[in-house]
Amino acid sequence: MSVSAGRLVHLININGRYDLSLPVWRCITCHKTWTPELQDLIQSGYWPGSFAFQTIYQIDLFTSFEQFKVTAPGLSRQAFVNMLENRSRTFGRIDTICGKTFQKAFLEWTYCRHEKEKLSGVDHFLCPACVPDAVAVSADGNRKLYRFNKAKEVEEQPFYEGIFIAKDEDVAAFVDFIQQNTNPVKGRGTCGQSTWAAARETSKKSSNKLDEEGLEVAVCRHNILLKGLNMKRGEIFAYPMFLQNEVATKTNCRFFCTDIMCRYWPYLQKVAQAVPRLQPLTEMKPFLSVMHAKGHSTSCEVQWSGKNQTGAGTTIGEEVEQVNSFLSRVALTTKYMSKAARVDMITLHAKGWNERKRKNLHIYLSKRYIKTGQKMKEAKEDVEAVQAVLAKSKIELQQWVCDVKQWATQVPDGSRTDDPVGLQHQIEGLYLGIQQKKRDLYRLTDRNKQRHKVRRRIVEEKKKLSNAISKYNSLPTSTKALNSADDLLAAETPIWPWEMVGDASLAMKKKVFDKLMQVQRLEEEEAVLVEEMKRHWDHICRRVKDLNDQTDALSDGLTTKTYPSGLSEDAYCGLLCLLRKQLHDLKTEKQRVKEAYHRLVTGWDSLDVLEEDDCDDYESMSTDSYESADEDSVDPHF
Repeated sequence: MSVSAGRLVHLININGRYDLSLPVWRCITCHKTWTPELQDLIQSGYWPGSFAFQTIYQIDLFTSFEQFKVTAPGLSRQAFVNMLENRSRTFGRIDTICGKTFQKAFLEWTYCRHEKEKLSGVDHFLCPACVPDAVAVSADGNRKLYRFNKAKEVEEQPFYEGIFIAKDEDVAAFVDFIQQNTNPVKGRGTCGQSTWAAARETSKKSSNKLDEEGLEVAVCRHNILLKGLNMKRGEIFAYPMFLQNEVATKTNCRFFCTDIMCRYWPYLQKVAQAVPRLQPLTEMKPFLSVMHAKGHSTSCEVQWSGKNQTGAGTTIGEEVEQVNSFLSRVALTTKYMSKAARVDMITLHAKGWNERKRKNLHIYLSKRYIKTGQKMKEAKEDVEAVQAVLAKSKIELQQWVCDVKQWATQVPDGSRTDDPVGLQHQIEGLYLGIQQKKRDLYRLTDRNKQRHKVRRRIVEEKKKLSNAISKYNSLPTSTKALNSADDLLAAETPIWPWEMVGDASLAMKKKVFDKLMQVQRLEEEEAVLVEEMKRHWDHICRRVKDLNDQTDALSDGLTTKTYPSGLSEDAYCGLLCLLRKQLHDLKTEKQRVKEAYHRLVTGWDSLDVLEEDDCDDYESMSTDSYESADEDSVDPHF
C-alpha cells in the first residue's frame, strides 16, 4: 500500500485552523484507491462544515464551545472564533475561520445529538421530582431577551422549533382567541396605589426596531425550565396563561405563581367563564411570589403571598428570577442573532442549565430537607419565646391570625383625596411606587439612559412622599407621627399607625401572624420534600426498567436477525449501543441518588457529597422569610 496526499481540507480544532490533505491509499497490486468519506470522518470524531466537507471540525471543539456557552452565557460566537484565529496566527498558520459556517455546523451537531437522546427517551425539559404531580410552577417575563428586527435577512427554520420556546404562531393564535372571546381592558393593573407594568390584559408593540420584546418562561420550584415563549407585545396576562395551559397538559400542578397574581387570577376566572376549555386552569391555587409581595399592599400580601398559602411549603415563587438572571446574560449575544439562531441558542442554554440542576437534584432535596428540620426547630422556639413575652395562649395567637386575615379582606382600595384618608392612601401609594421602581431598576432596564430616568422619578416621588408625611403629621387628628421618608423606605414591611385591629396594633399581630405562618409552611415542607424525593426515585426506577426492557427486546431482535423495516443492521446495533450507554449512565445516577437518600434514612446531619456550586445557586434563592426552606429528613421509603 502507498499513501499520497488527496484533496485539501481545512481542519478546525481547539488550536485553530490547519490546512491538511485527506489521505489517498493505493494498492500497488490491484491499483484500487481509498479515501475517507463523510461517514468515515464522523465515526473518527470529526464533523463536516458542509456536505462536500471542504472544512471539517473536531467534535471536541463543539463540546468545548458548548461548555463555554453554558458556563459563560455572555461569550459570543465571534469572540470564540477570534480566539481560534489568534491561536492559528500565533503559530504561523492561516487564521481565516468563517464564524457563520462554524455556528451552523455546531447547531447541526447539537441537534443530531438531541435526536439521539430522543431515541433513548431523554427529556431535558421535565423535572423528575415534579412528575406527575408538581407543587408549584412560577412564570415571569424577561424584557432583556429582546431581539433587534433584521428585515433584510433570509430567515431559516430553527432546529429546536417548539421544543422549549413555543412556536410564535401557536402563541399568537392563543392570544387572539382569548382576546376575541373577552373584552380586554386597556391600561396597567394596580394594587392599592402601586402600578404594575406586567399587569395588563392587552398591549401594543412597543417598538418597530424589535422583533421579539422578551422571553416569558415557566419554571418549577427546583429551578428547572419547563417551557418558554417569545413576547411580541410586552407582558400581558395571556402569556402566563398560555404557559399555565402548557404545563397543565404535562403535570398536575397545585400552585401557579406570578408576581401580579392579585390581578392575574381575577382575569383568569373571567376568561375561564368565556372559554370553558380553560376552566381546569382555575383548579390550580393562586400564589403571589414572596419577594414581589413586598411591592404590593400589605393586605394583598396577607391574602395572596405564597408564605400564607396552605400546602405550599416553603416555596417562594421566585425561582424564575434566578433562571432569568442566567438567561439575561445570554441576551448580550442573542439580541443580534437571526430569529432561528436565537431560538436554537436559548434552547441550548436552557438545556445546559437543566442538566446541571437535574444532576444535583438529589443533593439539593437532601440538603433542603435537613435545613428545613433545623429551621423548623428554631422557628418553634421563636414562637414560644414570643408567646411567653406577650403572655398569650396559643388560642389567642390563633385568633390574632384570624384578625389579620379578616383585616386584609376588609381594607378598601380607596382613592379619596380628602384629609386624612386621602393623605393615608397617597402615602401608601408613593411608598409602594418607590419600592417597586427600586426593585425593577436593574431587572427591567439594561441601559444607563433608562436607569437615569427611573432614578429621577424615584427622587421626585421621594420629595412628594416627604411632603405628604409632613402634611399628615401636622394634622390635629393624627395620634402618632410618621417616621421620615428614608426610615419608611428602609423598613421591610411598614405598618401604618392608622392600622389598628382590636386590642393590639396591627403591627404586632402581623409579626405574630408571620411567625406562625412560617412554622406551618416549614411543617408542610417536610412532607412535600419527602414526596418529591419519592417521585424522583420512582422516576429513575421507571426509566431504568423501560431501558432494560428496550435493550432486551433489541438484543433478541439482533439474535434472530429481525430488524424493523428501514433499519439496517449497523443502525440497529448503533441503537442498541446507544440505549446500553444511556442505561449505564442511569444506573450510575441511581446509585448516587440511593446513597444520598440513604444518608437521610440513617440520620446523618450533613452531606459530604456536595460538589460544584449548583447547590449554592439553589440556596441563594432563599429569602429572610424562607431562610429555612432548604432541606429535610426522609422516611423509611428509601
